[in-house]
Amino acid sequence: SRKMGGKFYITQTLPYVNADPHIGFAWELVQADVIARYHRLLGEEVFFNTGTDEHGLKIYRKALGEKKNPQAYVDEYAEKFRNLKQALNLSEYLHFIRTTDPNHKKAAQEFWKRCEKNGDIYKGIYKTKYCVGCELEKTDSELENGRCQVHPKLDIEIIEEENYFFKFKDYGPKLLKFYEENQNFVLPESKFHEIKNFVGAGLNNFSVSRLKEKMPWGVPVPGDEKHVMYVWFDALVSYISTLGWPNNEENFRDFWGTKENPNGIQLAGKDQVRQQAAMWQAMLMSAGLPNSKQIIIHGFITSNGEKMSKSLGNVIDPYEVVEKYGVDAFRYWLMRELSTFEDGDFS
Repeated sequence: SRKMGGKFYITQTLPYVNADPHIGFAWELVQADVIARYHRLLGEEVFFNTGTDEHGLKIYRKALGEKKNPQAYVDEYAEKFRNLKQALNLSEYLHFIRTTDPNHKKAAQEFWKRCEKNGDIYKGIYKTKYCVGCELEKTDSELENGRCQVHPKLDIEIIEEENYFFKFKDYGPKLLKFYEENQNFVLPESKFHEIKNFVGAGLNNFSVSRLKEKMPWGVPVPGDEKHVMYVWFDALVSYISTLGWPNNEENFRDFWGTKENPNGIQLAGKDQVRQQAAMWQAMLMSAGLPNSKQIIIHGFITSNGEKMSKSLGNVIDPYEVVEKYGVDAFRYWLMRELSTFEDGDFS
């Protein structure tokens, strides 16, 4: 039955399934769940989205390393993330999208076609310094001693090949105008400031495909079987493919909203500001779709003051914490003891 009141949509980022769920991701899920439950209490109909991001080089290499078929590998990991629903007592109206779902792949291809039709996708030679840990291109200014600051143990790779590109550069002025018109678009203010500076400094077009012979694990590019879509391009589309876009126009309009009344709220970590608040917004503009309503950015959870990483062996497993202290104590700690927007420490 339809609830009295409006429609509310919230999504958090889709975690990359190359490792077990960790406490930082649990924090984002519980934050989203608390907001979703609150809107449910207001009598609104709530669409709360999560899921798993399952394509890309890191996953492909990991599957091969474990001598597994990539699909079998991601199936196994998706289950570990799906089980968080019960472990963290997430509310019943959770929608779980996987980027290997056939409907999602079709939606990603339709999205690509719309951007291409708009003249925003072209072929070029791609040469870049690349951090496989971030699955992102890196400029020299982002590197410290030739290494990525987030993944200092990994070698930076040089990639040179023919790729498709998205005309991100053209969207700089449109994005700045959009930020100007939507004063609370990114929370907190400091992160909004950061993305305005990033866009204001001038944008570079970004690669949206990879050669299939080098990296076959991805969504095929429509009309060119030599290429697969680059992981970011396909994963971001999950925010709307989960609503049944492009087939279910009504559901899409009800929850994602319209250009006049956008309704999509996204939660993400501070390493995701660029993808969520700039790249995805330009992609939506290109495809002729409504922008997001708001992006809410949280910090990282450190462990005794140190960044959590598998190599340091200090990653906190949310399942273990719940088993030891119970789910309510854990949820309360995440919401009460951690600042909504800043980094927090777990000991």
